Amino acid sequence: MRTTGWPATRGRRRTEAPIHPLLRTFASEVQASLVRACLYACVLAAFVLTGMELLARIGGAVVAQPVAPEWIDVIKPIPAFALSIPELASEPQYAIRRHASGGGRRDIIAFGDAAAQEATATVEIYRPGAEADQPGESAPELRLSVPVVQRMLDTKFGLAAIEPFTDRGAQGAQGAQGAQGAEGAQGERGCLRVTRAFDDPRLVIRAQFCNPGPELVDRHMVACALDRLTLISAAGDPKLIALFARAELKRNFCGQNSVFLAATPRRTDWIEAARDPRLRGRQ
Repeated sequence: MRTTGWPATRGRRRTEAPIHPLLRTFASEVQASLVRACLYACVLAAFVLTGMELLARIGGAVVAQPVAPEWIDVIKPIPAFALSIPELASEPQYAIRRHASGGGRRDIIAFGDAAAQEATATVEIYRPGAEADQPGESAPELRLSVPVVQRMLDTKFGLAAIEPFTDRGAQGAQGAQGAQGAEGAQGERGCLRVTRAFDDPRLVIRAQFCNPGPELVDRHMVACALDRLTLISAAGDPKLIALFARAELKRNFCGQNSVFLAATPRRTDWIEAARDPRLRGRQ
């Protein structure tokens, strides 16, 4: 009598060895541990995402808050100093900046426009306040440049440190003038930085003179320009008055015989007014 395979298969299944209870317990524990680990990972991910969202909102709020400037521009500046540079055709621009917390003052007289490929000059008279004694406080710097060498220049204020350097800030403006030659393509300007500091009174004179091109700045012109720097108002500071009075005794009035140096113009400050008072009936 022929038999089918199904009863035989069922018979073999009945003869299989049963799974040990310990293995079943171990499998259950592993499954439960994996479920708990997944739950913990999901909760941890939710906490991380929530923290990142809070940090992003706080950071955005901090960035959005305006930062108080360290130096504040005076809206209507009353000049305390006067300066004329006949070698530069442009009219001077006068600005005053006050330190927000220290009380320091910077009087800035600027000539020319670098974007218009003109010769430029910037003279700054810095009277430090309490901010100069703060740790980490640095004096305002001029445009980034490549220094070359540092020497001394004799002025009416005494020996001043000078530093010739090459200004590469006009590269973008002159780069479009490629048809004018290699100098225009490089956009380099020859400049000279001057620094003279005093301890009593606390005063720093900084100046920067730049040519339209890479030519060297005439140091005699620089000394002549500083020779014309005069005091208009000292705001009751006797030491400042004495400083400029002593400087006037060393003034050389920029020799008139040189074709490169212009004569010093007639003074219009308080020293000349006291020396030559206007009489009644005189124009």
